[in-house]
This record gives sequence, structure tokens and C-alpha cells, in this order.
Amino acid sequence: MLVLKFILLVLVYFSFQTFSYSKSNDIDVCSIWSNDWKHSIELKELIYTSVKPLGGSNAGKYSKIKVNSWSECVTQCCKFNRCNVAYWISSTCLHIECSSDELCEPMNIANGDNSDDTLYLRVRSVQSTAAAIDYEPGTDECNGTKSCPANEKCEQVSVNAQLTRNICSCDRNNYFRRINGVCRQYLPRTKPCVLYETDYDNNNNNDNDDDDYDRGRCKKNEECLPPNDRAKHGYCQCKLGFIRKDINEKCVIENQEYSSTISLISSTKSTSISSLYDFIVQAGDDQIITLPKHEIDLYGHVLYKSNKSEIDMSILKNQNLNLFWSLKSSTNGAKIDIPNQEDLTSHILVKELREGIYEFELKLNDKHGTTLASDTVKIEVLSAKTTPSPLVVKVSSPVTVHLPQQVIKLEAYVEPSNRQVTYQWTYKNDGPVTPTLENIHRSDLLISNLRSGNYSFQLNVIDSIGNQQTKTIRLIAIGEPIEARVVNHRELVFWPSNDVILDGTPSIIEPQTYIYWTLISNDNKQDTDKIDIISPHSLKTQITNLRIGQYKFLLTLVTNDKKYISKIEVLVIVYSQNGQPPRISIHLETNYVNILNNLIILNATSTTADYGIAKWQWIKNPLNPAMSYFINNSNLSPIAYITNLIEGQYIFILQVYDDRQQMSEMNITVNVNGIPDEENLIEIIFLSKPYLYQQTLDNLLAQIRVFLIDLLPNIEIIMVGMLKENILLIKGKDPKNNLIISPKIIVNHLQNKIKSLRSASNMNILSIDTYLCLSNCSNRGKCDKKTKRCICNKYYMANWFKSIIYREPNCDFIIYYFVIITSVSSISTIVFCWLCLCCCLRWRRRRNLLERRKRIRYQLLDENGDDDESPSSSKEISKNKFHSSKKSKTKISNLIVSESDDNQSDENGEQTLYDKPLLTATSKMNVTKIKSRGLKVAVQDSNVSPVLGNNRQSSRTSEHNIA
Repeated sequence: MLVLKFILLVLVYFSFQTFSYSKSNDIDVCSIWSNDWKHSIELKELIYTSVKPLGGSNAGKYSKIKVNSWSECVTQCCKFNRCNVAYWISSTCLHIECSSDELCEPMNIANGDNSDDTLYLRVRSVQSTAAAIDYEPGTDECNGTKSCPANEKCEQVSVNAQLTRNICSCDRNNYFRRINGVCRQYLPRTKPCVLYETDYDNNNNNDNDDDDYDRGRCKKNEECLPPNDRAKHGYCQCKLGFIRKDINEKCVIENQEYSSTISLISSTKSTSISSLYDFIVQAGDDQIITLPKHEIDLYGHVLYKSNKSEIDMSILKNQNLNLFWSLKSSTNGAKIDIPNQEDLTSHILVKELREGIYEFELKLNDKHGTTLASDTVKIEVLSAKTTPSPLVVKVSSPVTVHLPQQVIKLEAYVEPSNRQVTYQWTYKNDGPVTPTLENIHRSDLLISNLRSGNYSFQLNVIDSIGNQQTKTIRLIAIGEPIEARVVNHRELVFWPSNDVILDGTPSIIEPQTYIYWTLISNDNKQDTDKIDIISPHSLKTQITNLRIGQYKFLLTLVTNDKKYISKIEVLVIVYSQNGQPPRISIHLETNYVNILNNLIILNATSTTADYGIAKWQWIKNPLNPAMSYFINNSNLSPIAYITNLIEGQYIFILQVYDDRQQMSEMNITVNVNGIPDEENLIEIIFLSKPYLYQQTLDNLLAQIRVFLIDLLPNIEIIMVGMLKENILLIKGKDPKNNLIISPKIIVNHLQNKIKSLRSASNMNILSIDTYLCLSNCSNRGKCDKKTKRCICNKYYMANWFKSIIYREPNCDFIIYYFVIITSVSSISTIVFCWLCLCCCLRWRRRRNLLERRKRIRYQLLDENGDDDESPSSSKEISKNKFHSSKKSKTKISNLIVSESDDNQSDENGEQTLYDKPLLTATSKMNVTKIKSRGLKVAVQDSNVSPVLGNNRQSSRTSEHNIA
């Protein structure tokens, strides 16, 4: 009897749950919800009291919402598309995002008081939420032919390891955020506000926010929106249908012009979504018709974006929205008469179509004529004689894959790509096994459970006009279908722990593969029966009852037909509790290291550790020369190889870590010496090539011996090494006496024959010199080994002449002697140059004076005072002079200056005969000569006529004028 009562009770409970579940699913709670829910019989039947979710805390995600009443709690749940249940308990509003409908079933609270304090309302089912639609596999919200709505962009997300899909997300770069299922503007750093505080009335035009009453309240056309679901405050944002161009500006009505600046550009085949309403318009699929058929039916739909459900036309009519068709474009320029459309007409019949391509647009407009959503459909009309382009299917064949692989993908491409086609993949049953196929009606086929062998797959493609193409793809699988893999090949256990988990889940297996975990060895002589393997036939197992020591376990995978076997070993080490850190021992393998023997080998393989060695780390001391490096990452191995060394001291530090992360450290010092016997070496520098061939090197050494055989018949040229790729070091040796020949003798002999040596050896030799500077620098300095120049002591310097001509560095000159001699020589040179200059100037001055004196010419005038005529010959001139000298005592002769002087007279009427500074000193000497010659100076009057006087007066006047 008790059993019957219990069964009856269970049946009544499940019938009640089924009835309530079907009832809540059939009614749209958000469309009928109102604040007056207590008087609504339909709503009261959906609200439960004194209940809780069947799944409890595991029913889904709980979100605490800060509201003041149960009515606001339900209203907020309706706005949030992911909210499934509105739960009011102890005056607290909770929203539940259910994991499944079964977990959110209402269940009575034990010992409940049946009060109205606990209210429970299932607003929507999980299947109708946006979450279920967002993660629906195989559907893309955007692709190459379908763009995202305004204020959204296309992003690719991963559904699982093999599949991806494209979704539309809000354009956050332009400050858009999805709020209540719509991408709305959400600007940062706006005015903070208090959530659920009453804002200004739309009719209130007072925008002043300086009063205390306005704090926490938003202005006109604004509302307070939280930054996230758990925020306790919000920021003032524009209401739906308004937009703000700047943070400090007011909210204005969102018009078509501004929306175009922030929305993404859609392609021809696109779907636009209103920024004011959560609507989407679909004009249908593209179609192809062939004449003589010249009409077509166009069907359109208006859907909710959140759940893709179709909207009833009455809802659009109540919101004053209009839906109509229009011809957007046509290739043949034809104009199609679309029949008169009533408001909200989603179906029309278009007639009288001609050959070409037509694009029809379906628009959803508001009462102001603004387009809220639109979509286009393309109709291609073919003539009866026109043959469409053939269908071309491209797919790779044969395809070779290497096993093991869990999933293999085959892809096919169709041309033309804009044609609607259907795919059908089939397997021809010619392989060793029957693989598992997925996506057989899509362009990409997923294949799994393959084995080594050849497989054939057939692809059948049919387009919308009946063209059909069939392709056969050959798949070649190589390798084994299974492979054993583990997470860790080496597991560590520290006593007193005695168990470990071995994880082989990364292994690739087939269905019904046999799995075995077995113990193959241990070094502590423990009985095998005492070691427990908890799950020996599972990929992940646990080992217990271990002791201190090492164990080897084997994971074996065997296929169902036992054709393929894969194995892998795992080493388990159990360490004792009182182990010591590693004990390091380093051995230097290279005893003598120099610049030519440029390699250091450090061996630390004799290092021991109680807990095993987990890591090796070689480190260079910071004070080491920086010109060294480890070869092939040997700094992480027990044997280190170091090269590229220079002369100096190197200190290397070895750090060893054990499995318990204990570290030990040890240093070793290595001295790198210079080149041995370097004072006897000869340096040959030649033009570098990619590398020096051995044949070229042998030829060079032989030619050097030939050029030295006249000097030393028994000489032997030995190659010591190469400092760089273009610097060769050699030395000469007398094999009879076993003595090294002086490099200076060899260098002096070869430097005179370097041109001949270049042509004989077929090498571009730049220089031949001793490796070290062997000069004693006149015992007054030290020679630099690299530059081969003398660094002289104080008060000494090099003899440049000897250095340049004989190429021998020296310190012959004493500086102060050199300075004195140079100074005296410089002063003497300057004095000599000055004297020469003075002599030249004096000589030139005297020459100029003589030339000016020779220019003065005098003429004797005749007795008649004729100025214009001159003697016709030199005889007449001398005759006139003779007569004038005789008659000088009795007669007066007129004397005038030469033609080279000017004719101007001074204030006394006398003409200037000489001008300063012409021979002032010699003028006195010539006075007596003038007197003896009886020259008279004529004085002219204002009429330029000579004034005659006695001889005494004339002589006095001439003497005065000459002076």
C-alpha cells in the first residue's frame, strides 16, 4: 500500500512538472508581463512560490540584480536574453542562466511556509536563449557573401579543436556594446549615476545638473546603464534611438547620416540590423529561372536577432513600421512594375521578367521613412537558348596522410562560387576498414578511424539548375593507426609517499583498443605482487605500495584485431627523505689551451646526486672576457664545449639541480695562453676568400721555399695556424740542425719578391711581416706587438726617414735636440727669406726710379719762340744746343718742359719742371751743370708768352726753380 502511494505521488509530481513546463514554453512571458501581475490569472499560473531549482546551486549561473521589487526583477530578466529564470527570495532578485531545462525545474522547499516571499518564474527555456543560438555548430552569422549588421564586425571563434565559425560582435573600437541584445553606444568617462534612480521626464527640458537634486540622475534622453552585470553604479548613456557624438554633447536622435559613419560597409548580399530595434530582415535565397518563365514569387521575413524567431506582423504594425519591396538594380536596364503593396507585405509576385540579373530589396522603415533593416535577393533570368556556365569541382587527389591522426579533412571547391550547390560524400568500401565520416553534405569532409591502406571517396555535386559533377578522391594512409603517448616519461615520488599517477590520455587509439599497464623492472627487489596497479586497462592509472628505488612501467596498446601494437615506457623513481645535494666533479679535457688551439672541453659526467640530476647549467663569470661562447647549447649538458677564446683567464660556474630542486655549484678556472713560439713566426696577410683550399695552401708554402732556396738551400716552411680567415702564420726551420731560422731574415728576403710571389702562388698577398715586432727600438723604447711600432721612452722619438725608407721602427732622435735644431733651422730659413725679400724689393725700387728718370725729355725752342715746330733731326737738335750755349751770355734762350709734363703754371707764372719726390737729392748736383750750360728758365705771363729779362735775373730764376 505504501509503495502504491509513493508511485502515485511520483506520477502526480511528474505530470505537474510536465504540465508546467509545456505551459511555460507555449507562453511568451515577456510579451504579456505587466506590473499588475497579481491580477493577471495567466501570469499567476506561471509563478511558483516556496520553490527552488531542482539542480540547486548547480542549476546554472546565478546573478544578483539590485532592484526594489519583484516586477522589476522580471522586467530585467526579459531584457537580458541569457536569463532563463527570475528568482525572488528574501527580497533579493536572482537571475539564473540555466545549464539545462531539467536542472531549473521548480522543486518545493522542504518545510516551506508557503509564503509569498519566495517567487519563481521561468521566463524562457534554454533552447530559446541567445546562448544556445550563438554556439550552434555549423552556422555562420557572417561570411564572404553575408556581412555583419551596422555597428558590428565579423570575428572567427573556435567551436572545438576541429571546427570554427564566424559570429558578429559589436564594434568596440567605436564604443559600441551589446546591451539587451542590441549593439548600442556606450561611451566611457560619462556622468556617473545611481542605478534604478528615476531619471528626468522626457518632457522636462531642464538640463541643469548643478543642483544636489540632480546628482546621480541622468539628463533628458539619457538612462543609467551599468558597465557590467554585477556593478552597483552606472554611467549616463543615450537611450535607444539616440546617440552622442562627443562626451560633453547632448544626446540627439540617431539619423541615417551619422549612422553611416560608424557602421560597417556591407556587401551586395548583406543583412542590415536596426540600431533602434532588435530586428533582422531576410529577403530569401538567390534564384535562377529560365525563360519562357517570366515571373517569380518573392518571400520576406522579419526575425528577432536574439533568437531568430519570426515576428508577427501585428507587432510591427503596432510600432508603426512599414515593410515593402523595391527594384534595386538590373543589368538590362529593365523597369519592373511591382504591384501595389499594402503595408507590411512580405510576399509579392513579380512578372514580365526578361533576360538579365535583377536585385530586389526588402526594406523595413519606420514612420519617418528611415530604413531600420534591409536585405537584397538576386534573381538571374536565363534565356531558353542560353547555356549556363558548366559546373567545375576542384578537389585534390590523391591525398597522402601519415598516421596516426584523429581527424583527416578533405575539401572541395566549386566554380562558379556564387552558384548554389549540394554536396554528397560517399565511401566506396575499398579500404581495409570502414572509416567514420562527418559533414557528408558539406564541402569539407571529416574522416576518422583510418588504417594504413588505400581508400576511395566519391563526391557528387549538383547545382540549382541541374548540373552535376562527380569526383573520385583517392586517399593513401601510411603508418600505424594507434600510438602510445604519456604526459611524463619520468615520474618522481618522495618517500614516505608511495603512490603515483601514470597518465596516457594523449595516446591516439581506435575504438575497442586494448590497454595494458605492466611493471617490467624494479631495482629494490620488491615483490611484483605487492605493487598495485589500480586500473591496468585504462589510459590513466594509479600505482600504489611503492618503495625507495626505480620502477619501469610499460603502456601497451593493441588494436581489436591485434594487427597493431604500440608501447611506451615510464620511469618511476622513489627517492628517500634524507638525500644530499648533488656532488659536482669537473675535469678539464684540454690541458693546454691557446689562441690557435681554441677549444675548452669541461667534463662533469662524474657528478653524483642522491635525487638524480634534473638540470645542468654552465655559466660564464661576469669578469670573463666576452669573446667566448658555448657550442651547440652545451651549457645545458654535462660536457661543455667553449670556443672563440682570446688570451686571458676564464672562470666557469657549473650549477647542478636534482629532482628535488636542490642546487650545488662549483667553479673552474682555465688560462688561455698566447701563440707558442710567437717570436719565430711570420705573418702573411692575403685577400680573404670564402675559405682557403688545401691545394692552394700547399702551393703557397712550396713557392715560399722556392723563393728562399737561394738564401737557405735546406729550409723547410712549416704552417703553424691561421689567426683569421685571411691571416696565415708560418715559420722556417733548418731540418739538418733542427734550428729555427730568424724570421727577420726571411721577411727581408720575401718583401723584395712579393710581386713575384703573388703571381707564382696565384694569391693576392697583401703583406709579409714578422708576427711580433722584433726591433729593439734603439734601446730607448718598447715595440708594440700588434701595430709593430716603437713606443719610445721620454725625450725620445722615431727617425722618420729610417722608418719610411728602411721600414725599421726606431727611437733614434732625442726630442730636445730635435726641437733645438728644428727651431734654429726654422729661424735661419725665415731670416734668409726676409733678406732675400728685402733685396728684391730694393732692386725693384731702384729699377722703377731709373725707368721714371729716363722718361723726362727736354726740347730747345727756337729764337722765334715757335712752340709748335720741333727739330726735324738729331743734327738740328745738337746744332741748336751749340748755338744756344754760345749765345747764353748775350742772348736769352727760351726753355720749356717736355711734352710729357702738363702746361699748367703756378701763381708766379712759372712752369714746374720737377715734381716731388723726383730726385730731390740729385737736383742740387745738377744745378751747376745747368748754370754751365747757360740754361735759362722762361717765365710765362698770363697769356702764355715768355717774359724776357737780363741774364743774371734769368739765371737766378732758373736756379730758384731748379731748387
